[in-house]
Amino acid sequence: MVFILFAFLLQCGKESNSESTAPVEAEMRSLDMPMEKKVSTSGSRLEDTIEQPSVENQLGEVFVPILNSTERLLEYQIQLSYQTQDLIKTRKDILGFISKYGYVENSSAVNTDSPYINLRIHIKSEKLYEALMELDTYGVLLNEDISTVDHTEGMVWQKIKSNREKIRLVRRSNANNQTLANSKNWQVIEEAVTESENNLDSSEHEIWKIKDRVKWATLNVNFSTPIPADKVQIPTYKNAFVGILNLFLELTYYLIWMIPFVVIAVVLYFPLKKIYVYFKK
Repeated sequence: MVFILFAFLLQCGKESNSESTAPVEAEMRSLDMPMEKKVSTSGSRLEDTIEQPSVENQLGEVFVPILNSTERLLEYQIQLSYQTQDLIKTRKDILGFISKYGYVENSSAVNTDSPYINLRIHIKSEKLYEALMELDTYGVLLNEDISTVDHTEGMVWQKIKSNREKIRLVRRSNANNQTLANSKNWQVIEEAVTESENNLDSSEHEIWKIKDRVKWATLNVNFSTPIPADKVQIPTYKNAFVGILNLFLELTYYLIWMIPFVVIAVVLYFPLKKIYVYFKK
């Protein structure tokens, strides 16, 4: 009886353990399923974010500088290179572009096997943003170089010089008016007044040049076409026959020039031969 009771209790304990562990395992599986989903979704997202490198490594749109003319006096110097499919159409578009935004300093265009257009344009700085955005519609950007020259310090110095020369000019003019014409210092003061006037004009001119450089941005643009594939070049055989004929005509021309000299040589040959034989004997 004790043995049967012990076996019964042992069997009940196993069933109770299996029943207690089953919910725990089910709960662990339920917790693992979201983790597996998270790992799988994160892996798919990671694969989506990894993109294959583009075959055409283009720069995209041109970098547009931020214009801040209130604080700094900046002169923009920009160099751009574009590639276009139709150079003739691009040239017509550029003519309208120039008349809209500024003026051209120099231009050169060649329409051969490797056509290109080189332009040096001056554009108003206030319209530089619009001009660069429109210029991007004419071709694919290949190269860009944007630099600035800061004229703020130079402008401040020129204004200081201008104000100082104005004060000197007023002071020297007053001294000149108070000096008699026959005085010894009159000529020295007059020369000093003239020097102040010249320095003032020079300062005003430098101020105007700085304002003009800041007002107009310099833009160097190059347009080219894609490099064409190699093609079979068939020579013009007609030119070979024409060259042979020209060579034959030139030879006959020189032979005609040589006929008189040949005749003279034949005429003189026999007398000279007789004289030579006579003296030899």
